[in-house]
Amino acid sequence: MKDGRVQWHPAFGAVLRIELGDELGKVQIEEEHLLGSKPMQVDFLVVKVDKKQKIHKNIGKLFRKYNIIEYKSPEESLSINDFYKAYGYACFYQSDTERVMEISPENLGITFVCNHYPRKMLKHIQDVRGITVKKCERGIYELTGDAIPMQLIITHELTKEKNYWMQSLRNDLRSGGEIQELIETYEEKKTQPLYQAVMEVIMQANWKEAEVERKMCEALKRLFAEDIEEGRKRGEREGRKEGITALVKVAYDWKMPKQEVIRKIVEQFQITGNEAENFVEAYYK
Repeated sequence: MKDGRVQWHPAFGAVLRIELGDELGKVQIEEEHLLGSKPMQVDFLVVKVDKKQKIHKNIGKLFRKYNIIEYKSPEESLSINDFYKAYGYACFYQSDTERVMEISPENLGITFVCNHYPRKMLKHIQDVRGITVKKCERGIYELTGDAIPMQLIITHELTKEKNYWMQSLRNDLRSGGEIQELIETYEEKKTQPLYQAVMEVIMQANWKEAEVERKMCEALKRLFAEDIEEGRKRGEREGRKEGITALVKVAYDWKMPKQEVIRKIVEQFQITGNEAENFVEAYYK
Protein backbone atom coordinates (compact mmCIF):
# COMPACT_ATOMS: atom_id res chain seq x y z
CA MET A 1 0.00 0.00 0.00
CA LYS A 2 2.96 2.33 0.55
CA ASP A 3 3.50 2.77 -3.18
CA GLY A 4 -0.21 3.32 -3.75
CA ARG A 5 -0.69 0.14 -5.77
CA VAL A 6 -3.46 -2.31 -4.90
CA GLN A 7 -2.20 -5.90 -4.71
CA TRP A 8 -5.03 -7.67 -6.54
CA HIS A 9 -3.40 -11.05 -7.24
CA PRO A 10 -2.96 -12.20 -3.61
CA ALA A 11 -6.57 -11.21 -2.95
CA PHE A 12 -7.74 -13.20 -5.98
CA GLY A 13 -5.81 -16.19 -4.62
CA ALA A 14 -7.72 -15.85 -1.36
CA VAL A 15 -11.03 -15.42 -3.22
CA LEU A 16 -10.32 -18.51 -5.32
CA ARG A 17 -9.93 -20.54 -2.13
CA ILE A 18 -13.04 -18.96 -0.58
CA GLU A 19 -15.11 -19.74 -3.66
CA LEU A 20 -14.04 -23.37 -3.80
CA GLY A 21 -14.81 -23.65 -0.09
CA ASP A 22 -15.55 -27.23 0.98
CA GLU A 23 -14.11 -28.53 -2.30
CA LEU A 24 -10.70 -26.99 -1.67
CA GLY A 25 -9.39 -30.38 -0.59
CA LYS A 26 -9.93 -31.69 -4.11
CA VAL A 27 -7.30 -29.39 -5.63
CA GLN A 28 -3.85 -27.96 -5.07
CA ILE A 29 -3.36 -24.27 -5.87
CA GLU A 30 0.03 -22.86 -6.77
CA GLU A 31 0.46 -19.11 -7.18
CA GLU A 32 2.91 -17.74 -9.74
CA HIS A 33 3.81 -21.27 -10.76
CA LEU A 34 7.14 -21.36 -12.61
CA LEU A 35 6.98 -23.05 -16.01
CA GLY A 36 10.23 -24.91 -16.46
CA SER A 37 13.63 -23.55 -15.47
CA LYS A 38 13.24 -20.16 -17.21
CA PRO A 39 11.43 -17.18 -15.65
CA MET A 40 8.01 -17.99 -17.08
CA GLN A 41 5.11 -18.26 -14.68
CA VAL A 42 1.33 -18.47 -14.73
CA ASP A 43 -0.89 -16.49 -12.38
CA PHE A 44 -2.39 -19.61 -10.84
CA LEU A 45 -2.12 -23.34 -11.41
CA VAL A 46 -4.97 -25.43 -10.00
CA VAL A 47 -4.36 -29.19 -9.97
CA LYS A 48 -7.11 -31.61 -9.04
CA VAL A 49 -5.92 -34.12 -6.46
CA ASP A 50 -8.01 -36.82 -8.14
CA LYS A 51 -8.89 -36.07 -11.76
CA LYS A 52 -12.00 -38.25 -11.48
CA GLN A 53 -13.48 -36.05 -8.77
CA LYS A 54 -15.95 -33.47 -10.03
CA ILE A 55 -15.85 -29.87 -8.82
CA HIS A 56 -19.41 -28.76 -8.16
CA LYS A 57 -18.72 -25.08 -7.53
CA ASN A 58 -19.75 -23.12 -10.63
CA ILE A 59 -16.31 -21.59 -11.29
CA GLY A 60 -14.71 -25.05 -11.20
CA LYS A 61 -17.20 -27.23 -13.05
CA LEU A 62 -15.05 -27.12 -16.18
CA PHE A 63 -11.80 -27.78 -14.33
CA ARG A 64 -9.68 -30.59 -15.74
CA LYS A 65 -6.74 -32.26 -14.01
CA TYR A 66 -4.42 -29.30 -14.69
CA ASN A 67 -5.80 -25.78 -14.93
CA ILE A 68 -3.98 -22.62 -15.99
CA ILE A 69 -5.67 -19.45 -14.66
CA GLU A 70 -4.99 -16.07 -16.23
CA TYR A 71 -6.30 -13.34 -13.90
CA LYS A 72 -6.65 -9.67 -14.84
CA SER A 73 -7.29 -7.06 -12.15
CA PRO A 74 -10.22 -4.60 -12.43
CA GLU A 75 -7.79 -2.00 -13.79
CA GLU A 76 -6.71 -4.28 -16.66
CA SER A 77 -8.39 -5.70 -19.73
CA LEU A 78 -8.05 -9.18 -21.19
CA SER A 79 -6.36 -8.71 -24.55
CA ILE A 80 -5.75 -10.93 -27.57
CA ASN A 81 -2.12 -11.19 -26.48
CA ASP A 82 -3.24 -12.36 -23.03
CA PHE A 83 -5.21 -15.15 -24.68
CA TYR A 84 -2.17 -16.38 -26.60
CA LYS A 85 0.07 -15.98 -23.57
CA ALA A 86 -2.13 -18.21 -21.41
CA TYR A 87 -2.63 -20.65 -24.29
CA GLY A 88 1.12 -20.75 -24.81
CA TYR A 89 1.67 -21.39 -21.12
CA ALA A 90 -0.74 -24.32 -21.29
CA CYS A 91 1.09 -25.77 -24.29
CA PHE A 92 4.45 -25.30 -22.61
CA TYR A 93 3.18 -26.92 -19.40
CA GLN A 94 1.95 -29.90 -21.43
CA SER A 95 5.26 -30.30 -23.26
CA ASP A 96 7.63 -29.76 -20.31
CA THR A 97 7.40 -33.39 -19.12
CA GLU A 98 9.72 -36.39 -19.10
CA ARG A 99 7.45 -38.56 -21.28
CA VAL A 100 5.64 -37.76 -24.51
CA MET A 101 1.93 -37.06 -23.87
CA GLU A 102 2.43 -37.44 -20.13
CA ILE A 103 -0.22 -34.72 -19.93
CA SER A 104 -2.88 -35.03 -22.62
CA PRO A 105 -4.66 -31.89 -23.91
CA GLU A 106 -8.02 -33.06 -22.60
CA ASN A 107 -6.54 -33.07 -19.09
CA LEU A 108 -5.58 -29.40 -19.47
CA GLY A 109 -7.89 -26.45 -18.90
CA ILE A 110 -7.53 -22.69 -19.21
CA THR A 111 -9.59 -20.20 -17.21
CA PHE A 112 -9.54 -16.50 -18.01
CA VAL A 113 -10.76 -14.20 -15.22
CA CYS A 114 -11.39 -10.50 -15.75
CA ASN A 115 -13.77 -7.74 -14.72
CA HIS A 116 -14.45 -6.30 -18.18
CA TYR A 117 -16.08 -8.20 -21.04
CA PRO A 118 -13.22 -8.76 -23.57
CA ARG A 119 -15.08 -8.06 -26.83
CA LYS A 120 -11.99 -7.73 -29.06
CA MET A 121 -10.40 -10.88 -27.69
CA LEU A 122 -13.59 -12.93 -28.06
CA LYS A 123 -14.22 -11.64 -31.58
CA HIS A 124 -10.67 -12.58 -32.56
CA ILE A 125 -10.84 -16.16 -31.28
CA GLN A 126 -14.24 -16.61 -32.92
CA ASP A 127 -13.15 -15.25 -36.30
CA VAL A 128 -9.60 -16.58 -36.43
CA ARG A 129 -9.69 -19.76 -34.35
CA GLY A 130 -13.30 -20.83 -34.78
CA ILE A 131 -13.93 -20.88 -31.04
CA THR A 132 -17.55 -20.61 -29.91
CA VAL A 133 -18.53 -18.61 -26.85
CA LYS A 134 -21.31 -20.26 -24.85
CA LYS A 135 -22.83 -18.61 -21.78
CA CYS A 136 -23.22 -21.21 -19.03
CA GLU A 137 -24.65 -18.84 -16.42
CA ARG A 138 -24.20 -15.25 -15.32
CA GLY A 139 -20.51 -14.40 -15.49
CA ILE A 140 -19.31 -17.80 -16.74
CA TYR A 141 -18.71 -18.59 -20.42
CA GLU A 142 -17.44 -21.79 -21.98
CA LEU A 143 -15.07 -21.41 -24.93
CA THR A 144 -15.51 -24.48 -27.14
CA GLY A 145 -13.95 -25.67 -30.37
CA ASP A 146 -10.35 -26.16 -29.27
CA ALA A 147 -8.48 -29.25 -28.10
CA ILE A 148 -7.87 -27.52 -24.75
CA PRO A 149 -11.08 -26.79 -22.78
CA MET A 150 -11.37 -23.13 -21.80
CA GLN A 151 -13.70 -20.87 -19.85
CA LEU A 152 -14.07 -17.14 -19.24
CA ILE A 153 -15.20 -15.67 -15.91
CA ILE A 154 -16.41 -12.05 -15.83
CA THR A 155 -16.30 -11.14 -12.15
CA HIS A 156 -18.73 -8.20 -12.14
CA GLU A 157 -21.37 -10.36 -13.87
CA LEU A 158 -21.26 -13.09 -11.22
CA THR A 159 -24.20 -13.25 -8.83
CA LYS A 160 -23.94 -12.40 -5.15
CA GLU A 161 -25.81 -15.58 -4.31
CA LYS A 162 -23.21 -17.90 -5.86
CA ASN A 163 -19.95 -15.91 -5.92
CA TYR A 164 -20.26 -13.10 -3.42
CA TRP A 165 -16.57 -12.51 -2.72
CA MET A 166 -15.31 -12.96 -6.25
CA GLN A 167 -17.84 -10.50 -7.65
CA SER A 168 -16.92 -8.07 -4.85
CA LEU A 169 -13.24 -8.03 -5.84
CA ARG A 170 -13.67 -4.76 -7.74
CA ASN A 171 -12.78 -1.09 -7.53
CA ASP A 172 -16.23 0.35 -8.29
CA LEU A 173 -18.27 -0.54 -5.21
CA ARG A 174 -20.76 2.07 -4.03
CA SER A 175 -21.40 3.41 -0.53
CA GLY A 176 -24.87 3.22 0.95
CA GLY A 177 -25.48 -0.23 -0.49
CA GLU A 178 -22.70 -2.45 -1.75
CA ILE A 179 -20.06 -1.40 0.78
CA GLN A 180 -22.45 -1.54 3.71
CA GLU A 181 -23.56 -5.03 2.65
CA LEU A 182 -19.91 -6.03 2.26
CA ILE A 183 -19.07 -4.85 5.77
CA GLU A 184 -22.01 -6.67 7.29
CA THR A 185 -21.11 -9.86 5.43
CA TYR A 186 -17.46 -9.55 6.45
CA GLU A 187 -18.28 -9.18 10.15
CA GLU A 188 -19.08 -12.90 10.31
CA LYS A 189 -15.77 -13.80 8.61
CA LYS A 190 -13.38 -11.19 9.99
CA THR A 191 -11.31 -13.65 12.06
CA GLN A 192 -10.48 -15.80 9.03
CA PRO A 193 -7.20 -14.91 7.24
CA LEU A 194 -8.49 -15.50 3.69
CA TYR A 195 -11.35 -13.06 4.17
CA GLN A 196 -9.05 -10.56 5.87
CA ALA A 197 -6.73 -10.61 2.84
CA VAL A 198 -9.61 -10.05 0.43
CA MET A 199 -11.25 -7.35 2.53
CA GLU A 200 -8.03 -5.36 2.88
CA VAL A 201 -7.61 -5.16 -0.89
CA ILE A 202 -11.27 -4.32 -1.53
CA MET A 203 -11.15 -1.48 0.98
CA GLN A 204 -7.89 -0.14 -0.49
CA ALA A 205 -9.40 -0.18 -3.97
CA ASN A 206 -12.60 1.59 -2.86
CA TRP A 207 -11.18 4.20 -0.45
CA LYS A 208 -13.34 7.16 -1.42
CA GLU A 209 -16.62 5.29 -1.15
CA ALA A 210 -15.43 3.49 2.00
CA GLU A 211 -14.62 6.84 3.63
CA VAL A 212 -18.16 8.06 2.88
CA GLU A 213 -19.53 4.83 4.29
CA ARG A 214 -17.37 5.03 7.42
CA LYS A 215 -19.09 8.27 8.41
CA MET A 216 -22.52 6.66 8.17
CA CYS A 217 -22.23 2.91 8.68
CA GLU A 218 -22.23 1.71 12.30
CA ALA A 219 -20.89 -1.71 11.25
CA LEU A 220 -17.86 -0.09 9.61
CA LYS A 221 -17.25 2.12 12.64
CA ARG A 222 -17.37 -1.01 14.79
CA LEU A 223 -14.84 -2.84 12.63
CA PHE A 224 -12.52 0.16 12.68
CA ALA A 225 -12.72 0.43 16.47
CA GLU A 226 -12.09 -3.32 16.79
CA ASP A 227 -9.02 -3.13 14.54
CA ILE A 228 -7.60 -0.30 16.63
CA GLU A 229 -8.30 -2.26 19.82
CA GLU A 230 -6.55 -5.29 18.35
CA GLY A 231 -3.47 -3.11 17.81
CA ARG A 232 -3.52 -2.16 21.49
CA LYS A 233 -3.87 -5.81 22.57
CA ARG A 234 -1.07 -6.83 20.27
CA GLY A 235 1.11 -4.28 22.00
CA GLU A 236 0.34 -5.91 25.33
CA ARG A 237 1.18 -9.33 23.91
CA GLU A 238 4.23 -8.58 21.80
CA GLY A 239 5.61 -5.35 23.13
CA ARG A 240 5.03 -1.64 22.73
CA LYS A 241 6.84 -1.18 19.41
CA GLU A 242 4.97 -4.00 17.66
CA GLY A 243 1.67 -2.81 19.06
CA ILE A 244 2.17 0.78 17.95
CA THR A 245 3.26 -0.35 14.50
CA ALA A 246 0.16 -2.52 14.18
CA LEU A 247 -2.07 0.37 15.26
CA VAL A 248 -0.46 2.79 12.79
CA LYS A 249 -0.81 0.33 9.92
CA VAL A 250 -4.51 -0.19 10.65
CA ALA A 251 -5.07 3.57 11.01
CA TYR A 252 -3.24 4.25 7.74
CA ASP A 253 -5.26 1.59 5.90
CA TRP A 254 -8.45 3.20 7.23
CA LYS A 255 -7.28 6.68 6.18
CA MET A 256 -7.35 8.08 9.71
CA PRO A 257 -5.94 11.63 9.87
CA LYS A 258 -2.31 11.76 10.99
CA GLN A 259 -2.91 13.91 14.08
CA GLU A 260 -5.72 11.63 15.23
CA VAL A 261 -3.37 8.63 14.99
CA ILE A 262 -0.73 10.43 17.07
CA ARG A 263 -3.34 11.27 19.70
CA LYS A 264 -4.49 7.65 19.96
CA ILE A 265 -0.91 6.36 20.28
CA VAL A 266 -0.17 8.85 23.07
CA GLU A 267 -3.37 7.87 24.90
CA GLN A 268 -3.02 4.11 24.54
CA PHE A 269 0.73 3.67 24.94
CA GLN A 270 1.61 6.61 27.21
CA ILE A 271 4.47 7.97 25.12
CA THR A 272 5.25 11.55 24.10
CA GLY A 273 3.81 13.20 21.03
CA ASN A 274 7.24 13.36 19.40
CA GLU A 275 7.79 9.64 19.91
CA ALA A 276 4.35 8.89 18.49
CA GLU A 277 5.01 11.09 15.48
CA ASN A 278 8.17 9.14 14.68
CA PHE A 279 6.13 5.94 14.40
CA VAL A 280 3.50 7.64 12.26
CA GLU A 281 6.01 9.22 9.88
CA ALA A 282 7.06 5.78 8.63
CA TYR A 283 3.63 5.42 6.99
CA TYR A 284 2.38 8.99 6.56
CA LYS A 285 5.02 10.30 4.20
